[in-house]
Amino acid sequence: MNMRELVEGRRFNAISMSVVLFNAVLLGAETYATKGSDAAGILALLVKVCTAFFIVEIVMRFLGRSSTREFFRDGWNIFDIVIVAAALVPEALLGALGPMAPVLRILRVLRIFRLVRSIRELRLIVEVLLKSVASMKWIAMLAILLFYIFAVMGFKLFGQYQPQYWGSLHESLFTLFRILTGDDWTQLRYEAYDDVKATRWFITIFYVSWIIIGTFILINLIVGAIINNYQEVQEVERNRHSKLDASDERLAQLIDEVQQILRARKRGDVP
Repeated sequence: MNMRELVEGRRFNAISMSVVLFNAVLLGAETYATKGSDAAGILALLVKVCTAFFIVEIVMRFLGRSSTREFFRDGWNIFDIVIVAAALVPEALLGALGPMAPVLRILRVLRIFRLVRSIRELRLIVEVLLKSVASMKWIAMLAILLFYIFAVMGFKLFGQYQPQYWGSLHESLFTLFRILTGDDWTQLRYEAYDDVKATRWFITIFYVSWIIIGTFILINLIVGAIINNYQEVQEVERNRHSKLDASDERLAQLIDEVQQILRARKRGDVP
């Protein structure tokens, strides 16, 4: 068994997933341990052992690569390297990094996210989300246009009377986002009845139209794009794991069979 077969084997992946789960438990346990206590020291030591395993795993995956370019084209390999590199930065140095220190501490916690690589279904979902983000640029552009139009409309209509909600472009955008989440948007409408010098049916049309466009149309467009990408990624993953034999021996066998059929046709043995 070569290195590539080893790191891609089911047993090695099971061990890797177990270490990731154990590391996740350790990170949770550290939140209960008193700083400087014996328990905190033991937990820190065990975390270092897990980090050492992750380093060995990355080295093994690199040694088992088909090519260096193929290794670094895999986004999961880059993710693993960044996460493990963040874990290697000592706490003494973190204090000197200033604003960068919280970022590196967050990266350490993201080691739990390595479970996605080990579990095929989770990896599939993440690939769908990433693919959806890349393919939704036109939906995003439509959403930006609608947000901008309604924000300016809200400023023009209500900004003078409700500056806390519509007093500027960014406040209007946040108010629209609040309505989109369904967070007490009817209360905004009833407050507008008392504050805004406009007919009630006009205020109702503004709020209801944004609910219809934002909640029912935009969100359904996003959900539809995600479902479509999920089907595409599933098809690619299914083809990737199909038991199609494309070895040189099998190809040579198929060529020989085709040549035999062609010779038989020339002799008239087959129609």
